[in-house]
Order: sequence, then structure tokens, then C-alpha cells
Amino acid sequence: MAEHLKRNALDFFAESELDINRGKYNLAMFHLEQALRLAFKYTLFQLKGSFEKTHDIIRLLDEVINLTNNEKLGRIRNEEAITLEVIRDSYITSRYFPYSVGKLVVEKAYNVAKAILDELVE
Repeated sequence: MAEHLKRNALDFFAESELDINRGKYNLAMFHLEQALRLAFKYTLFQLKGSFEKTHDIIRLLDEVINLTNNEKLGRIRNEEAITLEVIRDSYITSRYFPYSVGKLVVEKAYNVAKAILDELVE
């Protein structure tokens, strides 16, 4: 199961890059959220054999930080709180409502997600 979560996290991240290149910024945000959520669940599964059934990537990140004491993730969590909230909120918004996000916001979110994924799964 863990490898499935990891593989899907990386696949969603790769899709986000394609979405950005195509100008599909709303889909890029959706795919970034999915990538992070699965990466956090992968990490939690590796650490404790289970993970919370939630869509809240910030809650999952906080749990990963608490279990690992990873200082880099802690810094990202603090310094990029607003970007993480935008990514988290994009899951519901992009699925159910008309949603538009600009290129600069998506690129910032992409860079934050990449830093987190580099720390967790690559």
C-alpha cells in the first residue's frame, strides 16, 4: 500500500507540472493537493502503519512534523502557511465550484509542494 501511495503522489505531482505548462492552473492546484495528501499519507503509513482519513493537508503535515521532528518541514509549515492553505482549499473549490487561480500562485504552490515532496518521497 505504501508504494502505491508514493507512486500516486509522484504521478499527481508530475500531472501538476503538465497542467501548469498547458495553462490549466485550477487542475494544477487540484493535482498539487492530491500529491501532498498522498505523500503525507505515505509517510504516516510508513511511520505508524495507518493515517487519518482526512482531506486536510495541513493537519496531515502537522502530524508528520510531530512524528518526525523534521525541522525543514516545520520551517516550510511556518513560512508557507498561506500557500499551504490555498493548496488545501483548492481541493474542494476546484472540484465543486467555478475556480480560477493565477499562474504566480500556482508556481508558488508548485515550489512549496516540490520542497515537501523532496523531503518525503524522492
